Amino acid sequence: MLKRVHTMDEKRTILFVDDEEHILYSLRRLFRREGYEILIARSGIEGLEMLKEHEVSLIVSDQRMPGMIGTEFLAKSREIRPESTRIMLTGHSDLEAATQAINEGGISRYISKPWDDDNLKITVRDIFERIDLETENLKLAKELQEKNKELEAFNIQLEKMVRQRTLELQYKIKELEGKDRITQHMLSVNLIEETLELVLAVISDIIDMDKAIVYLMDGNSPKAMAAIGIFNPKEIVPKADLEKLELSPAHQTAFDRVKAEKKPVNVKKPAGQSIPPFAVVPILRIDEFLGYIEVANPKSQEPVSQEDLQVVASFALQAAMAISDAQAHGNLDLWKTELEEVLKDVTPRGNSDL
Repeated sequence: MLKRVHTMDEKRTILFVDDEEHILYSLRRLFRREGYEILIARSGIEGLEMLKEHEVSLIVSDQRMPGMIGTEFLAKSREIRPESTRIMLTGHSDLEAATQAINEGGISRYISKPWDDDNLKITVRDIFERIDLETENLKLAKELQEKNKELEAFNIQLEKMVRQRTLELQYKIKELEGKDRITQHMLSVNLIEETLELVLAVISDIIDMDKAIVYLMDGNSPKAMAAIGIFNPKEIVPKADLEKLELSPAHQTAFDRVKAEKKPVNVKKPAGQSIPPFAVVPILRIDEFLGYIEVANPKSQEPVSQEDLQVVASFALQAAMAISDAQAHGNLDLWKTELEEVLKDVTPRGNSDL
C-alpha cells in the first residue's frame, strides 16, 4: 500500500517541539530563510494538536520536556502523521532514550545538543531531498500501477474480442458447410420430404442441436413435415409418427408471434410448462410465409444461443428455396402427367381420321 507523502509542489512544513523558548527562537531564526513553513509547539500535547490540524513533513522534537517526553510524543505523533519524518534533539546523556525513540517513535535520526547550525541545515535538506525522491518514486509507482491496470483491461478486452471473432468465424464456417451440403443436394431432383430431412440433419450436425422440426403451412395451420431427434438422437422421425406431434400452448404462442412478425423467436423457458427452451424460425420466400423450423436442446435444457439461431435462420432461407424447387418440380410432373393424358385422347382420334 502506498503511503501518503507530500508532493514537491506542496509547502514543506517543519514542526519544532521544545519547552524552551530560546531554542524554538533559534530554530525558527535558523530556518527562516530556507523557504520552509515553520510551526512551533511548547509541549508534546501542543505538538499533537498541531499535527491534527496541519500536514507536517518533518517533526523535530526535544527529548527532555515536562509532561510528555520526546520519545512518548514522537510515538504518538506517528499515529497521527505516519508519513512524517521525525528527528530527536537530545543531549549526550540521553542516547539510550534516542535509541528507544528509533524503535518506538520511528525517528529517522537524532541530533546531539548543542547542534551545529550548518550540519543541522544540511541534515534537514537531505531529509527533504529524500522525501522528494520517495514522492517521485511513489508517483512513478502509481503511474506504473495505473498503466498496468490499463494494459490488463486492454488485454482482457482484446482476448474478449478475439474469442468473439473466433466464435463468429467458427459459426460462419459451420454455416458455409451446411449450406454447401444443402446446395449439393438441390442440384438433383428430390422429394420435398427428403430435402427437409436433409436441412434438419444439417442443423443437427452443424450446430449440434438435439431436436429440430420443420412445419409447413397447411391452410392456416402448421403441419409437421420432417423431424429429427425427437425420440432418438440424430434419428429422422418416420412420417407416420409426425402425426402424433402436438403443439404446446407455448409453441402455439411462439408460432403465432413468428408468423405475425416474420422474425425468429427465442423462448428461454416457458413459464409454468415442463418443456425445454426452444426457438422458432420462419421459412420465408420473399414475403410469402411457408412455415417454421423449431429447434431445441431437450437433453441439456440449455436455451438456443443467438449465434445458433442466426445459423438456423440462414438454413431456413435455403429451405425456402428447396421448397420452391420441389414445388416447381411437382408442378412440372403434374403438367407432364396431364399432357400425357391429353395426348392419349388426341392421338387415337387423329389416326381414325386417316
